[in-house]
Amino acid sequence: MVNSTSSSSPVDPSSFAYVVGIDIGSQICSFCTLKPDKSQVIKATDFANAPAGFALLLDKLERLAVPTEQILVGLEATSGYGEKLYRFLESRGYQLCLLHPRQTHQFAQQRGLRAKTDKLDANTIARALRETERLVAGMCRRT
Repeated sequence: MVNSTSSSSPVDPSSFAYVVGIDIGSQICSFCTLKPDKSQVIKATDFANAPAGFALLLDKLERLAVPTEQILVGLEATSGYGEKLYRFLESRGYQLCLLHPRQTHQFAQQRGLRAKTDKLDANTIARALRETERLVAGMCRRT
């Protein structure tokens, strides 16, 4: 997938208005949005891993009514399934962070999160971005 270290300055997840976690699948993706206080703003929602689904995601994110630069989007680095979505979000100015699946798995294990569904994974990715700032700051870059 895309190299997350290609841009210039490190990202501090606590400086964003919203954090979005996206679980990527070959056909369906799920996303969840959190505020700085870790409360859920948009509950986990499925969308197609295709242009129509990307438009649905974009509509939901635009309803947050903040500049794209104030939204940090985290995705697991999963083969090529997320490439088009990554490029779609990048072209619209969203700040992106690729997480290794092992990181989110360890994050979930440490918190006793055992159930594994796409929607729960999206929530876990968002929480991992928000709660593990030191770890994430070295992996995310401003686009």
